Amino acid sequence: MMRVKKLITGICTALVLSIGLADASAVQAAEAAPASNISVTLGTTDNATAGDQVTARVVLGDNPGITTFAVKLAYDSNYLTYTGATWANAVSSDSSNVQLISEVTENGGPVLNISSILSSTYSGNETIVTLDFTVREDYTTMPVTLTNREITNSSYGAVTPSIVVDATAGRPNSNNDADDEDDEDLDDEDLDDEDLDDEDLDDEDTEEDSEEENTGGGTDKNKTDSGNKNSSTGGSLDRTPKTGATDVRLTLGAAVILFLAIAGICFGLTRKKRP
Repeated sequence: MMRVKKLITGICTALVLSIGLADASAVQAAEAAPASNISVTLGTTDNATAGDQVTARVVLGDNPGITTFAVKLAYDSNYLTYTGATWANAVSSDSSNVQLISEVTENGGPVLNISSILSSTYSGNETIVTLDFTVREDYTTMPVTLTNREITNSSYGAVTPSIVVDATAGRPNSNNDADDEDDEDLDDEDLDDEDLDDEDLDDEDTEEDSEEENTGGGTDKNKTDSGNKNSSTGGSLDRTPKTGATDVRLTLGAAVILFLAIAGICFGLTRKKRP
């Protein structure tokens, strides 16, 4: 009986040690996991003259899913005056999110502290915030600089940003859409003029009726083809799934519960009296 008791005690001890080692390995793996990365692009407005209204856009890419976003933008007040900001709709539409932009002075110049604390994981690859300025003096390159303060993922781990400057990033293309609509209207007017010309020719010379009918048929076919070519397509929606680092806290909690259960069983068996 003593041998059986020692055997049970040894098995329980081995199980407890194996669970402890597994917990330690999980913690080390979580600590050793590489930090998430995200690309942050500062879209600038170059070649501006005094009185112009210009913007600086902060555009996210390769977003792993974030819960905190904090950066700072320094600008030259000799050339620019800050007037306001607009956040992405996905951020500002949630009343539980907190957005804050405060202006401070660093190294003798103005700096905008830009922060957003998100109630849920935000995975948008888009312009997260647009900053508005009025130009005080002509410049060629927009005098702004963006640096990181703190960005965290869904597990509140640090996210490392790669910050670049691109004057085309986040720039709206509404003018191009208006030009396309104008071109379509002009094409329709040209086709209507051709139809009127065909009717005039029919009235003047009845001997050319068959030719005019063929011309009219060709014109109608061209009009149909032109309408098909000029039909607009709807914009694509961002279906980027939300992602985030795996939280190991649930795994550790389950392991602790299992450890306590096995320890209790082993303690009961070792205290059992022999018959």
